[in-house]
Amino acid sequence: MTFEKCINIALNFFENIDSIIFDITKEKETQDFLIDVLQDQLFTTGEDGNGLSLGEYSPVTVKIKRAKGQPTDRITLKDTGAFYNSYEIDPFEGGFFIDADGKKKDTDLFFKYGDDILKPNEETTTLIAEYYEKRLFEYWENIF
Repeated sequence: MTFEKCINIALNFFENIDSIIFDITKEKETQDFLIDVLQDQLFTTGEDGNGLSLGEYSPVTVKIKRAKGQPTDRITLKDTGAFYNSYEIDPFEGGFFIDADGKKKDTDLFFKYGDDILKPNEETTTLIAEYYEKRLFEYWENIF
């Protein structure tokens, strides 16, 4: 391969990076990864993407959670699993949106806890960036 051809491939790669990221984000493997790390963040920390605690359970809820074998030291928003099961990744050129159904019985989780319950925190953002770095490197290796 000539040097000129290598330069053209590299330029094409960087000119189309947003489209490549879109294609990677559409893949089931990527969507599963994103959902897993975002759910894990909420479940393990009980915090929104800004590091703010969602609060504490009431004494009655603590008893119910203990009986179910669920964490009681933080609000996880994972009682029935319906909220977690509703997570969706909506890709666009250069990135993605995170969405979920926040309607829970008579409560809107986004109204109660804020939209940032879906926002990645610093640690999760690093994991996502590392994932995309790895995937883009794999893509790069495949074009040569």
